[in-house]
Amino acid sequence: MKIRETDLPGIGKKYAVTLKEGRDLVIIIYNTGRREIYLMEDEEAVCVVELTDEEAKELGFLIAGAVYQPVSSEKMEIFLRQMVMEWVKVEKGSSLVGKSIAQLQIRKRTGVSVVAIDRGGSMIPSPDPYNEVIKEGDVLIVVGTRQQINSFMELCGRCSTK
Repeated sequence: MKIRETDLPGIGKKYAVTLKEGRDLVIIIYNTGRREIYLMEDEEAVCVVELTDEEAKELGFLIAGAVYQPVSSEKMEIFLRQMVMEWVKVEKGSSLVGKSIAQLQIRKRTGVSVVAIDRGGSMIPSPDPYNEVIKEGDVLIVVGTRQQINSFMELCGRCSTK
């Protein structure tokens, strides 16, 4: 990527970058700290954004990945191949009925995380492990490896997958 820098006497600096798609991104940094970003197409601005000095710095952190680093698609693919999400219905007589996730130590004993509970059509996302008591008929949405899910099914006793 090539960045073209131009002094703007009495105003500040101008930076221009030709994007992979062919359009130019022009950034003007004023001596006052204000920034203007132009997306250029055929030498005409098709989009203009003005930022304060603080906004520009925060945006810079975001773009630079200082706040969040995305997982590469290759790593995500490996991760997803190993992870399984399963819907497990708690049947009558299951050892889970009447107990909380914390009491059962589900993650510690099986490695599975309960990410939500479908209770009669109402979804309980991220259930409180200490206060949410599992009921007969609940559908637990769990995440883990296939082996962890199998271990969870053994702990569950009378449960079925949907």
